[in-house]
Amino acid sequence: MDDRSNGTIVITGPLIGDHQAHLPDTYEVVYSDRKVMEQTEFNEVVKSACAAVVMTSLQVNQEVIDSAPKLKIISNFGVGYDNIDVEYAHQKEVLVTNTPDVLTTSCAELALALVMMTARKMAEGHRLIENGEFKGWKIDLLLGCELRGKTFGIFGCGRIGRALSKIISGFGMRVIYHNRKKLSPETETELDIHYVSYQELISDSDILVITASLNDQNRHSFELETFKQMKRDSILVNIGRGGVIKESDLVLALEEDLIGGVGLDVFENPAKIPKALRCNPRVTLTPHIGSATLEARSAMSALSIKAVLDVINGLEPEYML
Repeated sequence: MDDRSNGTIVITGPLIGDHQAHLPDTYEVVYSDRKVMEQTEFNEVVKSACAAVVMTSLQVNQEVIDSAPKLKIISNFGVGYDNIDVEYAHQKEVLVTNTPDVLTTSCAELALALVMMTARKMAEGHRLIENGEFKGWKIDLLLGCELRGKTFGIFGCGRIGRALSKIISGFGMRVIYHNRKKLSPETETELDIHYVSYQELISDSDILVITASLNDQNRHSFELETFKQMKRDSILVNIGRGGVIKESDLVLALEEDLIGGVGLDVFENPAKIPKALRCNPRVTLTPHIGSATLEARSAMSALSIKAVLDVINGLEPEYML
């Protein structure tokens, strides 16, 4: 680091736009503008950093935090933050922020897309055509289901869940949800949404969408015993965090026809998605693209840099965890 520098700011992956150009030139900026840093590289460069914009694939644990005595802020590029030991960061007086709100619409829209694709077996139809197996219309070819009249469940009705309930309001479905904290009566009335117990959510939903972030309380909330209590023709979609579902049990549930179809945008280990999920015609997979719109990613880039700017200017960031 240049002796004249006020400190080092690490940006661990490419941003959309030139928001990093707003950082003062009195700071040295280490910017991985072509790809997300590997964990080993990040672990090394963060040691001298006063601020870090962190992609959610990187782990910021106690060891990493202890190795970076100058670190003042961890600006997480995303709404989920299970990659960061937030409690320990607070103990070390390191601020942690995320980028909610701006990706809400994009994620909610993708959830609906996965619901529609799974309900109408669109991925299976694409494979059929791609493999040259489609020979013409048949009365019973890939019979899916309509959404109207179904019970639509939301697990984790935060910003994204509430946005999703607004989007689906015209489909003629009963919407139920389960949250750690019940929504206000005014919000429930506005959204026409009904709070139920976790058990009721599992057993009553025809379509169940997980939008929850991951924590110690909900890890593997969806396991084999859960699937046994779901409707056998139900659809499960996850745009929250992969760890909410125990994937090995999901594979078993599909093999035993405990649920009808699955749509996943997130995974327990993206590098090791089970072949039984990748190759199952009843499973629709997308590569963690919930916030992958130009609008959302640009806004996330701006927010992540703004949080760093606020801290180095002595201000309180907007989205502190």
